[in-house]
Amino acid sequence: MSADRHYSKSIELKLLPSVATGDAEELLSLLDSFSRSEQRTAGYMLGERMLTDVQTDLYWQLTSALVRHDSRAYLITLMKTFLVRLSRGTASLSDQPFARLASEFNAIEQQKVALLLLPELRTPQMVEELFTVMGIAKGREQMVYLVRIDTLPCLFLLLRSLRYIEHDRTEVLKVARQLMKRGTGMSFNLASIIKVAFGLDELSGTFSLRLQPYQIARLEQSYEAFCQSVS
Repeated sequence: MSADRHYSKSIELKLLPSVATGDAEELLSLLDSFSRSEQRTAGYMLGERMLTDVQTDLYWQLTSALVRHDSRAYLITLMKTFLVRLSRGTASLSDQPFARLASEFNAIEQQKVALLLLPELRTPQMVEELFTVMGIAKGREQMVYLVRIDTLPCLFLLLRSLRYIEHDRTEVLKVARQLMKRGTGMSFNLASIIKVAFGLDELSGTFSLRLQPYQIARLEQSYEAFCQSVS
């Protein structure tokens, strides 16, 4: 089996007019006329080259059309483009077209997009904004994602999210053990914090981080203090 091609000059020349004008209907018709291998190449080119630098409204116009037309083919590719544009400041989590598109995701699409975007978000505020836009509720719903991402913003919000289920000792203990099993320095330190914060005396392990209960509130309230302790 030959490897997927990520560039074709002839395909680029065919795509350029409809991309330049933002003619989504023409673009979809063109893509449907391609062979499967040409469609894959076109998808790579749109995501990796052609939609990274276009105007924001044109990016969302074509992205929305492509994802609604065939989410399996284009959703993740174009969400990777979204990440590139986020890093460059040419797109935002607050873009209304993103909110409209996110409202149409099914459960699998929501999970895929959240797990793609979350590791790249630099602040707790951005993580919270993504959850809000995607309609992922505080507490258990968010924890499903936060416990899987080993970044400081997600670990900070995971600690705060545990307060929503602090009455469920078994679940809190399960989260702490998941973090220990991951085995990174940050996740292990967070497990140590959780042990003190929730009085999990049964959580055994060799923890290098030594905290007293009176110190926990500051870690939950201050992201800066949390980062200093965990990283």
